[in-house]
Amino acid sequence: MVTPLTDLIMKKVHERLSRVLDAAEVGIPSDCQFKAFRKIALNEFGNQGFLPELDALIKQHGKARTGQADTAGKEVPR
Repeated sequence: MVTPLTDLIMKKVHERLSRVLDAAEVGIPSDCQFKAFRKIALNEFGNQGFLPELDALIKQHGKARTGQADTAGKEVPR
């Protein structure tokens, strides 16, 4: 499940990744080397790499923040 926060973060990541790929295209002399670099970068920051990790972190953080406190219903020691 992709959350609205995930969408916003991924939009920012893709904006920066686009600039990195533009710079790499200028700096990498061989077309086949650039295509290999592009494939790796897109895999790392796309659906196979960063996105599932980001989604899991957001879910984990949300559960930790929206559930009851660990001490709910227990007597507080004095």
